[in-house]
Amino acid sequence: MLIENKLKTIEVRLNDAKRRRLTVGDTIVFTDLRTHRQLTTQVTSLDQFTTFQALFNRYSSLQVGSGPQASVAQMVHDMHTLYSPAQERRLGVLAIGIAPR
Repeated sequence: MLIENKLKTIEVRLNDAKRRRLTVGDTIVFTDLRTHRQLTTQVTSLDQFTTFQALFNRYSSLQVGSGPQASVAQMVHDMHTLYSPAQERRLGVLAIGIAPR
């Protein structure tokens, strides 16, 4: 819903091999795992960072889909529940600009 309403404009991921193949203009289809509803988006930008902290210092909490009061420290902590600090160090992170199609 956040992407559909153009509130979330940045998808945050590790910069792994799959993400390194992305280019501006590519299509990404997101699927809600609860409802199986799909949303098609277009990649509008790709920005690489060495750490989640650097990424979150660049983009607002709302742009990345967090609450308006979320701190950089909290957002980094949340990402570390999905990805380990070792993965972050090894691969770096990617801010994928997205827009609904």
